Amino acid sequence: MDAPFPTGIILDDTNYQLWSQLMEMRIGARNKLGFLTGSTAKPESGEKQIENWLTENNHVKSWLIDSMSPNLIPRFIRLKKTKEIWDAVAKTFYDGTDEPQLFELNRRSFSTRQNGRTLTSYYNELIGIF
Repeated sequence: MDAPFPTGIILDDTNYQLWSQLMEMRIGARNKLGFLTGSTAKPESGEKQIENWLTENNHVKSWLIDSMSPNLIPRFIRLKKTKEIWDAVAKTFYDGTDEPQLFELNRRSFSTRQNGRTLTSYYNELIGIF
């Protein structure tokens, strides 16, 4: 379990589709897909079982976080469960509808800068994008 986890690709604002497929494949190959789907639920009782689950959950979370570009990490690192990270990333980058429009909105949201404007003006532009 402590072997290096080769990602081969780093998640950024342009490559969610490829990244998610690669991560799902590699995590599944390590028999940890249940942490992404939520089927490997946190035990209700038993200190040893909970401790083991937390350790495994943290392993898979670290694989996800380690495969993200540095500017994305703060958005997801505080989530407690692997599934929460997986779902939040999916919601951020893909909703299953109009891919070109989603790509453009994601690109705009990541490239928008305050550039001397008032905070209100900058915030309103971001709200318009989202």
